[in-house]
Amino acid sequence: MLIYFIGYIRAGKNKWGQKLAKELNYNFLDTRDLMEERTGKTFAELLTNKDLYIKTEQEIVSEIKEMKNTVIATSELLPCRSNNIDVLNNSGLTIYLRAGLGCIMMRIVKRKDTIPYLKGIDSDVIPDFINNELNIRKEFYEQAKINVLARELTMKKLLEML
Repeated sequence: MLIYFIGYIRAGKNKWGQKLAKELNYNFLDTRDLMEERTGKTFAELLTNKDLYIKTEQEIVSEIKEMKNTVIATSELLPCRSNNIDVLNNSGLTIYLRAGLGCIMMRIVKRKDTIPYLKGIDSDVIPDFINNELNIRKEFYEQAKINVLARELTMKKLLEML
């Protein structure tokens, strides 16, 4: 079985993915890490080379759908391109970790300079930027088989949903 965690940055995809993988005795994979490993470039560098980013992302989507017993934390962009959300839904269980603007802001406030597409953006406009991004990606994220509010998630609740 494949389990995909999708959602926006700092929603908890890695945290919950690692916890669930440990609980189920599954492998854990982060698509961002895999992309960096594959290309030898940081995620920030990949974002500046759209063609390489999309090519690498598509290769990874083709590979991960064939895996077994793996929990996968996707990059926040992966479900929103091409037919990726359909591929994820057809090859495993997708879980949208929904985090609101306030939650995301609280989690990035001290780390905004480590988030590639927030670098150089004035702090005053970040909430509007993130809110806009959330609205654009929402239509893809909400196609997940399970939609859960990240701040209310517990392992017990997660296991019951599976």
